[in-house]
Amino acid sequence: MIPRANFLGVVAGALALVSILLPWWGIAATGFGSTSSSMWGFFGGPAPNPQVNNSSNFSDTITTYSPIILALVLLTAALAIAGSFTTRFRFLAGGLVSSFAAVVGYAELISYTVSNNCQGAACITSPTGSESAFGFTLTWGFQLGFYLFVAATITVLVGLVFHQTLTHREARAEANPKK
Repeated sequence: MIPRANFLGVVAGALALVSILLPWWGIAATGFGSTSSSMWGFFGGPAPNPQVNNSSNFSDTITTYSPIILALVLLTAALAIAGSFTTRFRFLAGGLVSSFAAVVGYAELISYTVSNNCQGAACITSPTGSESAFGFTLTWGFQLGFYLFVAATITVLVGLVFHQTLTHREARAEANPKK
């Protein structure tokens, strides 16, 4: 008999994998009818862009440590998907721990990068925010990939809570087969 699967674990794993393809943090500058942005994901950062005030050191810090977060995201996806096909909690619990580590680790990476790369009076001093001056607006913060992964983390948590219900077979139906 085919075991019942925890579909929430599969959904969480898929969300984690899709989040890898999207930017996790970025800076956008708008003003005077034009827009310029720099976005960071797991497959390299943008080229230095003086319009949005990102130095190559800033970009280097993010891209140097992002592979650690990428490994945690891939581990989360693997554990969430594998854990959805077993009645044990260990895989999903491991996926939840690795997803928390990835979320907190990435937020800390951005915070560290921002605080260590402040150059002069006009610099980014927090992981998220916005600044406006003379019709020019600079906005920075977490992007769709990060938020999608947070959704995957929440889905793993919900899947863990309902894991027993979703993977438990009907004991009575198996114990009393129809005559």
